[in-house]
Order: sequence, then C-alpha cells, then structure tokens
Amino acid sequence: MATLWGLQSTFYFYALLGLVSLVITYLWIKEHEGVATRKHETHFDWPTAKRLLSNRSYSLACLATFTIFFMRTGIRSTIIPLYADSELGLNETDIGAVISYSTIMNLILAVPMGHAIDYFGRKPAIVKSLFITMFAALAFPYTTDYFTLSLAAVLLGIGTSGAGQAPLALATDATVDEPRGISMGMYRLFGDIGFVVGPIILGVIADGMGLRAPFYFTAVLLLVSTVLIQVFAVETYSKRANDMVKRNRGLEA
Repeated sequence: MATLWGLQSTFYFYALLGLVSLVITYLWIKEHEGVATRKHETHFDWPTAKRLLSNRSYSLACLATFTIFFMRTGIRSTIIPLYADSELGLNETDIGAVISYSTIMNLILAVPMGHAIDYFGRKPAIVKSLFITMFAALAFPYTTDYFTLSLAAVLLGIGTSGAGQAPLALATDATVDEPRGISMGMYRLFGDIGFVVGPIILGVIADGMGLRAPFYFTAVLLLVSTVLIQVFAVETYSKRANDMVKRNRGLEA
C-alpha cells in the first residue's frame, strides 16, 4: 500500500479499520447481564495494588507483558523497519512483508499455544516463549538480506505467540480472588509502559550505538525476565500436572 499509494495511505487505511471496529463493537458486542461482580471493584486503592504486586506470579506476569510490549513497539514496530531500510536497503513492500511474517505466525499458533498453555502450564509457556524471542532478537543483527530477515521475523512470531497469551493467563489465575478491574488494569498498565518506553529507549540506543545495539539490549532484557520468571514465579495451572496428581492418587488407592 505504501509503495503503491504513498506512506499517507497507510494512515488512512488504519483509520478506516478503526472505524469498522468501532461500528462492529457498537452494534454487535453486548454487555453481559447477570454476571456476578467481585467485591471492592468500584475504586482503586493502594492497599489492593500493593497486595497484588506482592503476589509473585502476578508481578512476574506483569514483568513478562512489559517485556513483550517493549519488544513489540521498540523492536518489531520501530527498529526492524529502520534496520531493514538503512542496513539492508529494503523497500516499503519488503519491510511490510517481513513484519507481517511475525504476525502471521502469531495467528497460526494462537490456538495451539492456547492449548499448550493449559496443558503444560503458564510458567513453562512463558519461559520457553521468552527464550525463543530472545534468540530471535539476537538473530536480527546478523541478517544480511530479505530472506534471512524473514527467517528471523518468523522466529520472532513463534516466540511472541506464547509470550502474549501465557502472562495474561498467569495473571488471571493468580488474582482469581482479587478485584478484577484493578488487577487487569494494573496488568495492562505494565504493558502500556513497555509500549511507550520501548521505542524511546531503543531509539536513544540506536542513535548512540547503531541500529544493531537495540537488538542486543532487548535480548538481555528478555533473558533477565526469563530467569526471574523461571526462578520466582509459581505455577497456577497445568492440566498435565493435575492429571499426574490424579493418576498417582489412583495408584495409591
């Protein structure tokens, strides 16, 4: 689209999609009736916020979503297009295709990853997804053409397909008895902070150290998040673990 009609056309198309989404939401998405609400959901209070953040699984789920949003806007939406243009000399069509490969992998793996998150557990899904995403971030600086950049984008899509879903499942499980609005609002806040600061921080790094440096910085951030979650997060649900417990109890009986 940018190649055929110019960069401005992409903004108009994005605005059109937003309008279509607004119409669909207004006409067909209805508020649920008769759903039981949780207590103390009418206002934000610091004691609840502190209690939520003291929950290790919840706070580490927030860290995971911060890291992923940081990577999505900082790397996928900002640095990759700049790197592809400045270092590899790709045009708008090629850059758009590379970005889409990551998104397509997210789409293809959405349902299988959902099943894997339920079966194997939230924690291993997050750890493995962040680990794959880290390797994808390390692969980008070594790409030399459209083909190798596309392979790195596919690997990035494989990693982020689980890293987007699993932290939300972990945060939801860890706060099942907490006020829903505050817990989900704070979870999203961490993601939005990463969404905002990712392009700024990585842009500063790119200006000072070159377009390859942001990939290494993001890889380190992903590694730190992976280690912290592996060491400190507490699993909240795993169908395989539950089945093993039932099987062992059956053998004992």
